[in-house]
Amino acid sequence: MTAANTTSGIRTEVRDAVGTVEISNPARRNALSVAMMTELAAALRTLDEDPAVRVVVLRGAGEDAFVSGADISEFPDRQDATARQAADRAAGALFTQLSAVSVPVIARIHGYCIGAGMALALGADIRYADTRSVLAIPAARLGVGYPLAQTAALIQAVGPSAASDVLFTGRRLPASEAHALGLVDRVVAPEELGEEVDELAATIAANAPLSVRAAKASIRAVRRLSEGDGEVAEAARRLAEQAVDRCHTSHDLREGALAFLDKRRPRFTGH
Repeated sequence: MTAANTTSGIRTEVRDAVGTVEISNPARRNALSVAMMTELAAALRTLDEDPAVRVVVLRGAGEDAFVSGADISEFPDRQDATARQAADRAAGALFTQLSAVSVPVIARIHGYCIGAGMALALGADIRYADTRSVLAIPAARLGVGYPLAQTAALIQAVGPSAASDVLFTGRRLPASEAHALGLVDRVVAPEELGEEVDELAATIAANAPLSVRAAKASIRAVRRLSEGDGEVAEAARRLAEQAVDRCHTSHDLREGALAFLDKRRPRFTGH
């Protein structure tokens, strides 16, 4: 079954339990405008609320870029406080929504993955890139203060020392170095990227949805606890425990056991 929705710059599609979000701003190498940030947050929320969706894939349109950053052409006057505050609110809402998605998120990275593109990728659970990808956070080259939440995500991915290198220099990293640092999980040839991501998404989608959601909730809780995030960490821990407990009484648990005994593929329903 396929369902599709298109807004200005954001296209979503659901096929075989995989929700795909395509970011399209070809004139700006898929740079995110304020409107696109708002639409992307809404698209992620809609997919996460769709019971048919078991995994989400983020990708950029065309051949040149995943996301090349924020669309700074919207801000001819960078000292315009009103415009800057609107952009900050839209970006904050987007990354808050991305961090709240309960199903796995895969970033399919090709070409330029810069600034806001890196923040999106770091908000994903798994990142695959092709060999022609270029990654960077050029905040220091633009006089921008990189947000604390995204800095924390970078440190969790690569550690404080490598994060310092990435942020202090603002330099562009080829895919091979990004992989060595831990910014991406796998690097493949450009012609293989789509197939590799599709296979990964299909594998996840075929597993028990409640189990996968519980695993993501547990991973999120461990990260929150490692940050010593007080009430937020405790709330994440409770949600993870509830998700794990739900698996123990689910139809899918019985289905998994029966399928194993019958030597057949399980038919999980998420119940």
